[in-house]
Amino acid sequence: MKYGITKTTFSSPGSVEINKNEYEKIRDARENLFETLFLEEKFDLVAENYYEYETELLSIASRMMVFHDDDYFSMGDERNLVGRRIANLMSACRLYLDQSSHHLNKIYKDIPDVAAEIEIEKSKKYDSVLGYRLMEALRNYTQHRGFPIHTVRFSSKRVGGIENFQLLHNVIPLLKPFALAEDGKFKKSILNELLEIQNDEYVDIRPLLREYIEAIGKLHELIREKMKLDVQNWEEILNKVFDRYKEKFGADTSLVGLAIVIENEVGKWEEHKTIFSEFIEKRKKLELKNRFFNNLHKKSASNEVFQKKENS
Repeated sequence: MKYGITKTTFSSPGSVEINKNEYEKIRDARENLFETLFLEEKFDLVAENYYEYETELLSIASRMMVFHDDDYFSMGDERNLVGRRIANLMSACRLYLDQSSHHLNKIYKDIPDVAAEIEIEKSKKYDSVLGYRLMEALRNYTQHRGFPIHTVRFSSKRVGGIENFQLLHNVIPLLKPFALAEDGKFKKSILNELLEIQNDEYVDIRPLLREYIEAIGKLHELIREKMKLDVQNWEEILNKVFDRYKEKFGADTSLVGLAIVIENEVGKWEEHKTIFSEFIEKRKKLELKNRFFNNLHKKSASNEVFQKKENS
């Protein structure tokens, strides 16, 4: 068998010979970088679903402000819409939590401690963050038993001074702990926690959901930190492939179609893996985009207009 770096296009100027160990090292680096990209894509699924949920609440509040759609049918439609956003978000979170373990085990198949450490951290988040515990239990309940929320409250309250007040419109998705208790299948320990924090028989799900997403964001940051040096090493391995090919065939040589190949005795490729940099850049863009999940529970979005105070 021969191992080489070549191009899969008709314009290939030739190949660079490498040995078996080099081939396997490049192949593994490539595969691990793809797994790292898949991890980022799964987290982006969480981030985008969370964004859709938050913007849906703002959109409904804006409709209430403009159209006052507070009849029975409109409110029922809005409840279903918010419930769908929450259900989609919880499914994306479960997908991320399950498949992140799969990707880590695939990358670090010979170093099981890496994935095990992340699993321990997930358990710590579950034990220490009520929002994490609740949303995990609620996802399971929604999958097998009922709707993720019981009602939506449309709030309009005065803010500001007596003369220059404004009406602030909010949409508040609510859980009713007693309804969960009547079902009999919701996790009892978490139900008791909800009963302790309920207000007028309801629990505002918004701060708890933000706690959950923030906790997942912190888990993802930990994964990034654990993998940081390895990712840099894998990228360097691929960069050297690009450099070696250009060193032999010229700096202006196109790298489109570049691949590592295994060639048998009759000149047929037994295996080939394309080598390119765009998927690395895609991962970096996702990392840059999804980096603001710390202190999410302290943040909120609003289009409220603040009145300027006159100088006395």
